[in-house]
Amino acid sequence: MSRPVQADRSRWPVYAALALGLCVAMLASLTLGYKLYGLDKVWAALFAHDGSETATVIAGLRLPRALIAPLAGAALGMAGVMVQTLSRNRIASPDTLGLNAGASMAVVLAMVVFGVGSLGGLSLAAAIGALLTSIIVFGVAAGAGGLSPLKIVLVGVTFAGLAHAVVEIVLTSNEAQLQQLLFWLSGAFVDRPISLFFNGLPVVLVGAALAFTLTSALDALQADDATAASLGVPLLAVRGLTFVAVSLLTGAAVSMAGPVAFVGLVVPHAARGLVGLRHRHQLAAAALVGAIYTTLADVAARFVIYPVEAPVGAITAVVGAGTLVVLLMRRLA
Repeated sequence: MSRPVQADRSRWPVYAALALGLCVAMLASLTLGYKLYGLDKVWAALFAHDGSETATVIAGLRLPRALIAPLAGAALGMAGVMVQTLSRNRIASPDTLGLNAGASMAVVLAMVVFGVGSLGGLSLAAAIGALLTSIIVFGVAAGAGGLSPLKIVLVGVTFAGLAHAVVEIVLTSNEAQLQQLLFWLSGAFVDRPISLFFNGLPVVLVGAALAFTLTSALDALQADDATAASLGVPLLAVRGLTFVAVSLLTGAAVSMAGPVAFVGLVVPHAARGLVGLRHRHQLAAAALVGAIYTTLADVAARFVIYPVEAPVGAITAVVGAGTLVVLLMRRLA
């Protein structure tokens, strides 16, 4: 038996453990909160809904977030892996490159300027916003003398600041739509209708499928451009398709949950630590780790300032900021 096959098989216990962890996290999302429910109540609410308050809370409020949270986390985790490979920068993420901010700005502008109100329309706006942002960030960085990791991050952070400023201006000048806009920008999974999950799922599946078709090329891109080109990688086409995949995944996550911060920074590091550098394994592990991470963060948000619920974006931002500080200290050491 060849070594690659043996190595691949050795990772199956990791995937099994992550899958089990995801199931536990989703059960925790269904059972834990302001009121605690047993598994019997959850089973009855999902498969024998009797119209009671308990069944309504579990099936109508907790089930959507138990589905949306892992889907958004998986999307952001995979997007983070690809962004870090493209930029060859382990501190890059959809957040630091401004993709989340660009998707959020697109959602706000679509709603306010163009009057888009449908979930499908807002999902499309978020994906387009993320794609345009990636083009702008990498285009400006390339025009400034090359795609160095530092330049990409600096351009991304600058664009993110600009996008946040635009969003603030729109929010303060459109009080009538303020509550509806805050629904998207709070970075949370609470009060999300389950229709968001069904709108976001096909977008995430397309983005993930595209990402997995690029795994061999992404493996080569971890080296320098000259090495990748010598291996027959069409650099321009691969980067363009990767931008599309990242934009679809980031846009879908923002359209479902708003800008949940730093998931795309933290998750790829955990995925690489578990399964190594090959992208087909990185992406699979990042999807599972991201799903677990955001689901557990959503559960934690219910208890941090109990009985009031904290924004899940605040939980992931605290963890992500700490991770970023540690990574920066390692780079400077």
